[in-house]
Amino acid sequence: MIVATGVLAMSTPAVAASAAEGAGEHVSAEIKPQHSRTRPPKKKKATEAKKENKPTETKAPASSKAKNNKNNNKKKAAAVAAPSDRYRAFKVNVPYAAFAVQNLSFEWQTGRSMTVDIPLMWSFSDLTSRHGIRTIAIQPEARWWPGANPGNGHFLGAHVSAAWFNVRWNDDRYQSAGLPLMGAGISYGYRINFTPNWGMELNIGAGYAYMKYDRFYNIDNGAKIDDSHKHYFGIDRAGVSLVYRF
Repeated sequence: MIVATGVLAMSTPAVAASAAEGAGEHVSAEIKPQHSRTRPPKKKKATEAKKENKPTETKAPASSKAKNNKNNNKKKAAAVAAPSDRYRAFKVNVPYAAFAVQNLSFEWQTGRSMTVDIPLMWSFSDLTSRHGIRTIAIQPEARWWPGANPGNGHFLGAHVSAAWFNVRWNDDRYQSAGLPLMGAGISYGYRINFTPNWGMELNIGAGYAYMKYDRFYNIDNGAKIDDSHKHYFGIDRAGVSLVYRF
């Protein structure tokens, strides 16, 4: 008994120590905070969150952009060059210009199939020492275009005339006196289109004109021979005109 008691007494401290150590380890294991090997995610900044939420924009290739710009430029150029839906045009009568009679005509659409043409003619120079035409004339005309297609194809017109003149021809010089030459007539014409903007117009007209004039010798300060007046029936309008439509 004494031996067993001694053995038990001797073994008790060791068991107690080991038990204490186990208890200490258990306590320390329970107290030791548990840490994850992976760090918690950081909070994202507001700007980064906005960038992530912002939808991604797809950029078009440089070649497609260049093509789009080229097409847009073509469309703009075509819009500038294309004529207006309503007919408007400037014209020059080429034969008149060849005989030193400068001229310019403006025509514009006034209705579905109607236009108004106002040609102005002027000349202040002589062709030769014995031949010359000095004049200021205007001949407005209303035109009807069949098929309601102004500026293309056939047309019929009615016009009035007014002109001041001083004509030198061979031995005589004729100068309007008092009232200008005044007249009226009808005409027919045809418009040919080369491009949407450029074309040519052919026209001829006939009618009546009354003129009162003085006749002089065709020399410098030539004396007056007589005065006269005349009623005229015949061709009073003709032209081959270059047309620019805008």
